[in-house]
Amino acid sequence: MLKCGIDIGGTTIKGALFDGGPVPLKFVSAETKGRMGREKILEQLFSVLDDLTAGLPEFIGISSAGNIDPYKGTCVYATDNLSGWTGTEIKKIVEKRYSIPCKADNDAICALKGELVFHEGVKDATMLTFGTGVGGASLVGGTILRGKDFAGGRWGHFCLEPNGNRCNCGKTGCAETYLSGNALLKEGRKELPSLKDTEELFALYRDGNEPAKKVIENFGVYLRRLLTEIRTILSPELIILGGGVMKSEDIVRSLLCGADEGITFAKLGNLSGAYGAANL
Repeated sequence: MLKCGIDIGGTTIKGALFDGGPVPLKFVSAETKGRMGREKILEQLFSVLDDLTAGLPEFIGISSAGNIDPYKGTCVYATDNLSGWTGTEIKKIVEKRYSIPCKADNDAICALKGELVFHEGVKDATMLTFGTGVGGASLVGGTILRGKDFAGGRWGHFCLEPNGNRCNCGKTGCAETYLSGNALLKEGRKELPSLKDTEELFALYRDGNEPAKKVIENFGVYLRRLLTEIRTILSPELIILGGGVMKSEDIVRSLLCGADEGITFAKLGNLSGAYGAANL
């Protein structure tokens, strides 16, 4: 059965066609333009879907940042990373346009489901995705933790620093304000104004650049703090780290200072969410 999986992030919309296994038959991406509002996000989503649905998939799965009601396929809440996305009836809109069955769920939940293909039998696991923001999802006793308003397991908005950095969710000290790609770039550019992206920041760290070292080591402090909290609260068998920020696996693992038991990195890379969505 040919399935289409879409992953809507704050920076990029990634889409792929799958025919059973996790290796895509086709991959398409587009800039999300999430700060430009709902209609622009939909326009970018349709540009990806128009290309992929030419392959006549029998199902479309949508992975999206935000709190997603998987029963209605609606975004209950999203931060300004996806401006105006709150209330969007994703499933209804996609099915009306393409006449293909569709389901939608949170991006980290989809990524977790995608990655668990490689960890058969695991009943307690947490997925953390580090991209524009920080996504989180937890499997507890074989059941996805959803909670009230579908906000359960959103570790990106766990408070790591009381009275800390202001988050675009309205709270302060959220993990996202210390561990996301946006947070890393913000801190990095204080020391390195011409910094292009997080890949360059990690490359500079690898080369021994002192300002980059300062920023990345501070990132490591907050990453260890978040992992400690998750272990204390849930005691998962497995914690999976994914998203664009995690491309430099060797550096990130070194930042854990040996406390990496039960830690693994996403085997599907940035395709975890799309593959999980295709199998909703």
